[in-house]
Amino acid sequence: MKTQLSFYECEHYGDLDNYIDDVEQSGGTVTSSNINLEAETGTIDVTHDEGFWDRFKETNSFEFLN
Repeated sequence: MKTQLSFYECEHYGDLDNYIDDVEQSGGTVTSSNINLEAETGTIDVTHDEGFWDRFKETNSFEFLN
């Protein structure tokens, strides 16, 4: 499956890196990412299996999804 995740509280590249780490540790494969520092938002395009959401919901990043 392909999904685009959009995050708030993305004030610097370190925040986006943390979100990417959680996506990858949950079994997702990041195909692209983008950050808008002015709006403090970030997006991550990811491909994943069906179990991804169950694993991703357990991460700190999940609470920052838009």
